[in-house]
Amino acid sequence: MQDNRHHADLTQLRAVSHPTRIRIMNIMEPGTACTVGDIAERIGESAGTISYHLRQLAKAGLVEQVPSPDGDARKSCWQASTPKLVVNADSDTDQASVEALAQSASTAATEARLRYYRAESSLPEPWQHSLDSMSIIRLTDAEFSQMQQELLAVADKWINTVGDRHTEGDGSEQVMVTLSAFRYLA
Repeated sequence: MQDNRHHADLTQLRAVSHPTRIRIMNIMEPGTACTVGDIAERIGESAGTISYHLRQLAKAGLVEQVPSPDGDARKSCWQASTPKLVVNADSDTDQASVEALAQSASTAATEARLRYYRAESSLPEPWQHSLDSMSIIRLTDAEFSQMQQELLAVADKWINTVGDRHTEGDGSEQVMVTLSAFRYLA
């Protein structure tokens, strides 16, 4: 299986540490141009706000400005310049960036969940079902490590084998998958 993910460096980690930038990256794909107006409409922000965030993502090498597919030079078009972005915080990553990204990712996931719940009853029936689960369990550190690896293996299967064969317009829809596991501190 080909791993088509890109591991973020510190500059990229900082660049995506904003909920709007996370949303922008979630709708952009390498090789597919999006206009600023299309992005603004899809996520409900002004074109000026989207342009600002695209420039910040471009400085980090995550997106690039490209010619309009229809040749209209008046359109500002952008595309992702990396495949799926993976963020792994390690001991070399500065704590402020890790915390900023964690807060932004949490905010983006919460906002996405709320958008879904507001629209759920208007979606086609098969899409009116979600999975939200939270448990606090007791594990040893070895069991915790094993659980993390097993959860990541399940997610990787769906992300890298099933999800990669779909494109916009083939009947598939984007699905947000969030996995969180950490020591619970009451």
